[in-house]
Amino acid sequence: MDIGFVGLGMMGKPMAVNLLKAGHNVTVVNRSQGKVQELAGMGATPGGSPADAARGAEVVGLCLVGDAVVESVLCDENGVLAGAVPGTIVLDHSTVHPEFARQMEEACAARGVTYLDAPVSGTGDVAWGGRLTVMVGGDAAAFERTRPALDAVSANARFMGPVGSGNMAKLLNNMVKDINQLGVLETFVLGAKQGLDCGLLFHVMRKGASVSRQLERILPKILDRSFEQTSYVSTNIKDQGLMEWMIGQAGLELPLRNAARDSWLYAAEQGLADADPPEAIKALEPIAGIEVAGELLPSDADVPPHGGGYEALDTATAAMYEVGVFEAFALTAKLGMDAQAMYEVMRTASGASARLERIGRVILGGASGDPEPSVDDYVSCYEPLLAEAGRDGLRMPLHEASASLWRRAAGQGLGSGPSSAAYALYA
Repeated sequence: MDIGFVGLGMMGKPMAVNLLKAGHNVTVVNRSQGKVQELAGMGATPGGSPADAARGAEVVGLCLVGDAVVESVLCDENGVLAGAVPGTIVLDHSTVHPEFARQMEEACAARGVTYLDAPVSGTGDVAWGGRLTVMVGGDAAAFERTRPALDAVSANARFMGPVGSGNMAKLLNNMVKDINQLGVLETFVLGAKQGLDCGLLFHVMRKGASVSRQLERILPKILDRSFEQTSYVSTNIKDQGLMEWMIGQAGLELPLRNAARDSWLYAAEQGLADADPPEAIKALEPIAGIEVAGELLPSDADVPPHGGGYEALDTATAAMYEVGVFEAFALTAKLGMDAQAMYEVMRTASGASARLERIGRVILGGASGDPEPSVDDYVSCYEPLLAEAGRDGLRMPLHEASASLWRRAAGQGLGSGPSSAAYALYA
């Protein structure tokens, strides 16, 4: 395909490279010219403006930051629409407000151009390996026409519905991702405070109930204290602001998500706004008087003998993941989105976890496939952990919000039932 691509940042550059590797003819445009020249050396055609990217292109990909930048790149005098012809498809991989995406659809339609909002999930090796998850909103036929481009950059490109649906799906996934990531930070600060071997705790959790994409992605960086930049705390805060609109549309109260929002804001207040998100653990460590570090065990190693403290933290973290999944599916339902499609997106995206797999199957009407802990099991697990955290003055808002949900479920007579029964509190 003849493809134009605008924006060669952390996500855009590997996407453009993978389009080239797949044999597409790619014209690249970027604010800084160093990356343009680098890709020109790989066979790309350098463009001087977004209009250049659109001239002769069947598809124009955008990977930009913020609504204002997207609007400028599309609609300015030398923007994409100045160079596009009727029938061109814009694949906007930027994360933007869903209603803004609908405005861009209208602007494009006035020129005979089709706009698809198509944000992505995945960073680092996932992006470079062409294994992104892409959530697409817009015209279904146009989505199918862009398949060759999407297949070059993704392992899972999923059609979500009308324009705006792609970004709504991205934000829902990010909500779960943020909960999982921040909850893991709290878990390891508590584990270090208890004197546990953090390398062993990671190994127990990755073999246990709380294995997740975020655990696997961020813990090696934390244990090694090497925070290579793949995103920013400020980007997560920006996305949390977009979530506020979605949650307002649904009229839901989501305490765990609110705790995640507040935790990112707290990290920014501690001077970490421009830090890689896992580095937000530095906002929690001084309170505990510890630093989370340790040695990685080989991923295929057996789990060595260990005490019950490791299992308790694994169970508590899994319990917190489940509440995050409850909140995501409750929001999906209230917004009238396709729950099955949302589940299939999150399974391969940054919100993936073993708990998502199990709870998702139950919510969608299937069997979990494995024995479920009871609500009372989770309540009993949390009580001593949070009591200890309280005595030490630790900051654990996500685990506290999770424990509150499980206590409320037990108080409503669900204690002896399977943990999935607590989803009824959101119905």
